[in-house]
Amino acid sequence: MKIGDIVTRKVCGEDMQFCILGFYTKQSTGERVAILAMLDPTTIVEASVQELAPVSLKGIFALTTSLYLH
Repeated sequence: MKIGDIVTRKVCGEDMQFCILGFYTKQSTGERVAILAMLDPTTIVEASVQELAPVSLKGIFALTTSLYLH
């Protein structure tokens, strides 16, 4: 599997589709983990390519990490 591939995963007993955004390796176990974005057919939109802005992989990781600082 590679970045950009569409994959399925069971969520609440149903197969859901996801796009692979990236990978990382858990330091504690060495397990390879995929970062996924859920594809929801009810929220498909279109946009001019000129309206789109790239997001760095670092930015994607920031969106998928929930850090709480006290």
